[in-house]
Amino acid sequence: MTRAFSFDVLSDGSLVLTVGECCIQTAAKRAHCEVTAALLEGHTATATLGALADTLERFLSATDFSALRADHPEMAGGSSCQVRLRRREDGSVAWSVVEPR
Repeated sequence: MTRAFSFDVLSDGSLVLTVGECCIQTAAKRAHCEVTAALLEGHTATATLGALADTLERFLSATDFSALRADHPEMAGGSSCQVRLRRREDGSVAWSVVEPR
């Protein structure tokens, strides 16, 4: 069974969240819940899912979302944008807005 997620996973292991109907924090929480549920269901790609869960957890715990939304209004929702999350070598999570093609 293939599980559909509300985010995309790129070949480098980073993930892309869609912000629009909700803010970046809600999108990240939703993605974290989806990944956690897949892990609990015993999904076959547990190493990949574990890495995604860890990335999302670090992003959620280390980010000042009030400041992020204030500095970047597109992160507050209401207009569509995509945000890429990727792990840095030091374990922190970097984010960037993905430019539309």
